[in-house]
Amino acid sequence: MEHTPAQELIKQLKEAKKQKEFTYPRIMERMEAKGHFISLTTLRRVFADGSEAGSFNYETTLLPIAEVLLDPEDVPTEDGPQSKEIDALKAIIHVQNEEIARLHELKEHLENRVTFLLEQIDKKDRRMDEKDELIKKLMEKVL
Repeated sequence: MEHTPAQELIKQLKEAKKQKEFTYPRIMERMEAKGHFISLTTLRRVFADGSEAGSFNYETTLLPIAEVLLDPEDVPTEDGPQSKEIDALKAIIHVQNEEIARLHELKEHLENRVTFLLEQIDKKDRRMDEKDELIKKLMEKVL
């Protein structure tokens, strides 16, 4: 018997729930925060023993649960003509997200550096103004 994407996803969800020690209320809370609403009964049916044989709506039941329990890259792509392209695009998105995070860190570092250098310029200007004032006072005394 061949496993469908839904059966595989249910197995992954059960494993993720077990590993991450998620409770039903915690799963429901996270789903509601993302705008998905599933009853507690349905949630328990998904995680019940032998539920892989059951029929659950892939898009409205299983994918919202997967969004909470699994990383987006872990959610299996339905077999289709573009499944390889979808997986490749997911990999590209992952790399781009890492690059964006690195660039945000670099931007923050550079902003801190600019702030520091501006403070140094202000100190230097203040010291030069004090020096000019002292020279002016000394010149007045001498002349």
